[in-house]
Amino acid sequence: MDPLPPSIAHDRASAHVEHGAWIAGILVTASIYFAAAKLGFVFAIVAKQVTVVWPPTGIALAALLVLGPRYWPGIALGAFLANATADEPLWTAGGIAVGNTLEAVVGAWLLHRLGVRTTLDRLRDVLALILGAALASTMVSATIGAASLCHAAGAWTSFWSLWRDWYIGDGMGDLVVAPLLLVWSRAPHLALARRRPPEAAALVGLAALVTLIVFAGRLGIGLRDYPLHYTVFPLVIWAALRFGQIGTTVVSFVVSGVAIWSTANGLGPFALATAHESLVMLQLFMAVVAGSGLLLGAAIAERDAAEARRAADYGALQVSEERLRLALEAGRLGVWDWNVGTGQVQWSGNLEPIHGLPRGGFAGTLEGFQALAHPDERARVNEAIRRALDEGSGYDIEFRNLRPDGSVHTMAAKGKVLRDAEGRPLRMLGTAMDVTERRRLEDELRRHAERLADADRRKDEFLAMLAHELRNPLAPLRTSLELLGAGVAGGERFLEMAKRQVRHLVRLVDDLLDVARITRGKITLRKEPVLLADVAARALELARPLVDARGHALTVSLPSEPVRLEADAVRLVQVLANLLGNAAKYTPPRGSIWLTAERVGDEVMVRVRDTGVGLPPALLPRIFDLFVQGDASLDRTPGGLGIGLTLVHALVELHGGRVEARSAGLEKGSEFLVWLPVLPSGLPALAAAPEAAPTVAADGRLKILLVEDHQDTAESLAAMLEGWGHEVQVAFDGLAALRAVAALAPDVVLSDLGLPSLDGYEFARRLRQQPGFGRVLLVALSGYGREEDKRRSLEAGFDHHLVKPPDMDVLQALLAGVAAASAEQGARALH
Repeated sequence: MDPLPPSIAHDRASAHVEHGAWIAGILVTASIYFAAAKLGFVFAIVAKQVTVVWPPTGIALAALLVLGPRYWPGIALGAFLANATADEPLWTAGGIAVGNTLEAVVGAWLLHRLGVRTTLDRLRDVLALILGAALASTMVSATIGAASLCHAAGAWTSFWSLWRDWYIGDGMGDLVVAPLLLVWSRAPHLALARRRPPEAAALVGLAALVTLIVFAGRLGIGLRDYPLHYTVFPLVIWAALRFGQIGTTVVSFVVSGVAIWSTANGLGPFALATAHESLVMLQLFMAVVAGSGLLLGAAIAERDAAEARRAADYGALQVSEERLRLALEAGRLGVWDWNVGTGQVQWSGNLEPIHGLPRGGFAGTLEGFQALAHPDERARVNEAIRRALDEGSGYDIEFRNLRPDGSVHTMAAKGKVLRDAEGRPLRMLGTAMDVTERRRLEDELRRHAERLADADRRKDEFLAMLAHELRNPLAPLRTSLELLGAGVAGGERFLEMAKRQVRHLVRLVDDLLDVARITRGKITLRKEPVLLADVAARALELARPLVDARGHALTVSLPSEPVRLEADAVRLVQVLANLLGNAAKYTPPRGSIWLTAERVGDEVMVRVRDTGVGLPPALLPRIFDLFVQGDASLDRTPGGLGIGLTLVHALVELHGGRVEARSAGLEKGSEFLVWLPVLPSGLPALAAAPEAAPTVAADGRLKILLVEDHQDTAESLAAMLEGWGHEVQVAFDGLAALRAVAALAPDVVLSDLGLPSLDGYEFARRLRQQPGFGRVLLVALSGYGREEDKRRSLEAGFDHHLVKPPDMDVLQALLAGVAAASAEQGARALH
């Protein structure tokens, strides 16, 4: 038998080694998981397999992210053995092991899809860990595990209590244990290499000591009467500021471990009637501590990275400036020699053009040089020369040079005095160069740095405003949903509240998208002849609810003769409604607002004036800049993102007009003036003011195919359509939708665009090619709402394009139109 070639033999040996390492990794993972599970079972109170302290979840997630997804058998083996040895039937232990394994696989897959870096040095990484792993993937294990236990016991009354404890325990494993393993697996030496090890030791020791004092509470001083458990936050902040995520994860782990031990033994501020209640409250508190620490650590890491980039940029700028200086010295540097005794000055040949003189134009004397200095600079130049001669200091000065053509340049001169044996000055040698361009670049750089700092500050203010404005509607929205879920009386009121907050969120997103389109030049006006009175009426209709709610007196005065404009009516309504809304928001209750217009030549001037808080003079030049607001107070009662006036300014300019803000100062009201070009009179065709979409009841039963890959969106929209009396079938991808079309023969197809296996565009094209489906109403439902997206959907065969979340009145009107058309065709068929 011929021996194998060396390369093949080497490959087989490497494969055996790799396979052995994989088996070893699985066994080690299973052993660690098993040991951690047994530790977690120590704190199981309501059931043997249910505990709010469950570190194996974090170990499993870290193992799949660090070692790779192919090590999932280790998790399954460890989970099965841990539960099988806890007096549970094998099939129950197997079901729990399946749930634990799927939880880790789903969590690792989500974090991988979101591009999470295991160093957790970005805010997006931490948010993905919290939302994707700790909050989302843990539902898998909690649901499967609680269901397995309830099924084995034959009693389902305790399902939700078991599910809650399971969910909390798994989530804390992802928040405390997983970050520790992930961060330390990547860079265990990073923080200590850059910071002093004694400080690290002091931090960990102090964290353990403070946690023991606060949670063990054996000093007999009534610690439970004080909220001393909040003293762990300074430690977490210290760790984040000085050591980044490495320190944060260690401190969170130490505090969590000591606090769990103390609380389980009936000690500390969270010790309640039962050990189970105590641990639940402690874990919720630790979730806040760990999550806050991770977010702060990521924010600090991002800040440090940004500062490092800025330092590198500044260093590069300094190098570039030095190169520029050397280049100027090499190409534009002149040498001079002044004989102090005779007064004769000799220049190198290139000094004359540097000073703006023709060849041979320099007189060669000190007086001739002094005459070239700007009259305002001559005294200072003479003083610098005197000090160099009398005091022995060097000659180093920058001064303005007045050239024969009248231009002024900045010159830099350096010199050294040569003396005789008795110390008397003999000569002064030096150099001179034109630094006008360098000074201009330095001034420009300084202004640019100031602009960047201002833009950075405004960006931070905008992010804070955005967070505030998003949380405001989310709070009542979440409360309404909780109340609806709890079956509290007054459900219609809570439902209307939720709808109102969703509309508010949609408006915020629409405003942001409008600003993005305008700043990128992507917005297009649909101009046509309109009446100013119609536009003002529609704007007043939109602003009236807020005006009336705050008790303002609104006075309207428009020209008696019709004023015709060439405008996009929708956008012009947006302009006036925004100005009126601002006036209503920034005017104290029961104030006064005026909307007036007057014809001025070929323009119409529209004024919106109020008796509100006014504008400081320093803000007026920047009031139309992006993210600028007049009210920067903490309560931010008026709200908004600081983009409304930017939209007003841009839209008015797109209409060929201009806008101006005026105010006498704070508490003296404000006035906004809009000038717009007027059309000549005598134009017969006028566009009507925009009207709200009609609401038509859907009386006819339609067959609707809903194509949506997001399950919650599909279920909720399907329920709404069925509530309207329609027959609905749901498909979760494009290929399944094509198969469903043939079976259902729908009247209407509502389809998402971003679908797996076959996107919405291709689905529409294939549907239109099938015989018999050319006249089916095809509506795109998508989060993509750019003009380009709408154009693509129409080209693909869609009849309408609605942006998520769709306006239910518009959708209902579309369906009602289809039902009405079907009924009319049926009536014609009968006759």
